[in-house]
Amino acid sequence: MLISTLPDLPDYAFLVKGLVCEYAALGAMGGGKTRKIVESLTEQARRLDADAIVDLKTVVGGDTAYCVMTGTAVKITRAPG
Repeated sequence: MLISTLPDLPDYAFLVKGLVCEYAALGAMGGGKTRKIVESLTEQARRLDADAIVDLKTVVGGDTAYCVMTGTAVKITRAPG
């Protein structure tokens, strides 16, 4: 699964399949929770028949370090090469 914070990837073309979103309260002992968020995003993208997530955004804030990640699930239709 390709994951990028960029909204457009040079030399790639893709079809938008949908939006993916996940969140968690990281707290002081946040070990492993960000990995679970990313795993959830990739699973959501796979269910949409996507093979990449672009325009990934991450926001963290609050007393418990609440983390929200969103991205656009896409199907790559043309890759470089």
